[in-house]
Amino acid sequence: MNSETYDINVMRNIILDSQHLLEKSTDSIENITSDICGLQYDPNPTIHLNQYMVLWNRKKDFKAEELDTAAYKEFKVTETWTFKRNMFFVPSSEYSLYRHATKGVSRWGSTDESWLRDGDCPEVREAEKELKERLTDSDGLTLNQIWEKLGLSYEWHKYRREHDYNYNLPLFRAFYRMCRRGDFLTCGRNPGTFREPIYILKEKAGFSDWMNDPIDEKEAVKCMTQKLIGSFGITDPIHISHIYGYKTADIRPIFDELEAEKKIMKLPYKIGRKFYYIDASKIPLLSEKAAESSGEVRLISPMDTIVRDKAWLEAFFDYSFTFEYFKKKGMKWPLSILVGNQFVGYIDCKMDWKTKKFIIKERNIFNPDFADCKGIDASIEELAAFHEAKEIVEKIKK
Repeated sequence: MNSETYDINVMRNIILDSQHLLEKSTDSIENITSDICGLQYDPNPTIHLNQYMVLWNRKKDFKAEELDTAAYKEFKVTETWTFKRNMFFVPSSEYSLYRHATKGVSRWGSTDESWLRDGDCPEVREAEKELKERLTDSDGLTLNQIWEKLGLSYEWHKYRREHDYNYNLPLFRAFYRMCRRGDFLTCGRNPGTFREPIYILKEKAGFSDWMNDPIDEKEAVKCMTQKLIGSFGITDPIHISHIYGYKTADIRPIFDELEAEKKIMKLPYKIGRKFYYIDASKIPLLSEKAAESSGEVRLISPMDTIVRDKAWLEAFFDYSFTFEYFKKKGMKWPLSILVGNQFVGYIDCKMDWKTKKFIIKERNIFNPDFADCKGIDASIEELAAFHEAKEIVEKIKK
């Protein structure tokens, strides 16, 4: 290929198609989840939780209970700690890959591997055996129900509610270790603001030693890096580092190796200050003419992987935004408005679950060409219906 400058609209289409955002998919939840490298679980209840929003934007006619069924009844996708040691839904068939590929990611001063190693001792190993034996017949229990069943409600209360570490029993430590290793799975979540998890032993869910698959960690990291590159279509080591959790210095050599193997290609010019790479399977698409925009609207959650790296987002979409996650009053939870292959602004919104009102606190359209876009109004109405809202309230004028 020559060193021509590629159409930015073509590159945007490659990225969005890789992320199932160019048009809504009829594919299965587990296949979409595989293609985009997981759904980040986020407990913020401002609107529907992030994992539901990610699929609502990508899967045709998606309903929230479809993910719950796939995750908690069919176990086609599974909750686990992975990129940046955050919780994601990943395909169960790829669980071992994700765990081996991310066990060396460091956050909060440790990795999963070091955390498990540091807590390994005979009394905890014995406690793990005891938990497995005593909970073998249980079909699904909350944490409180587990310790009530084991006669440890008082000790659990002292440890968790009163932060009395004299009650940090081996059984408690064993439970957390077993969760991290996938010995306990989440088989449901109770209603409520943060959806209390319900746990089950992996054997009761139909799985055996899925974490013991013989996958070399170095190969797993390489495989996952390639998978992440494919999920975005066009990217660079810094972008993947920010998503993954490994240092850029650890990711760059993998890019070099994949380029040498012709699995990715470096674009022949810089975009902004960086060189970017394209997944080999997408290279022929660079020469195609940009399709006319469909005008379809997506309302992207701020925790969606597509918008998590601001530098990459600005380089390809000339778009950026800010949001406030931890501020209790005046929390800003903007949904970025994607029309076709352009980000044109955002709405700051929340769902009042008690009154069934979907509230638009702010509508900010950066591109004046879309100030009166009827598709945006229609998409907001669809989102309100997804929340089963009875009314849309817009507090600030357009």
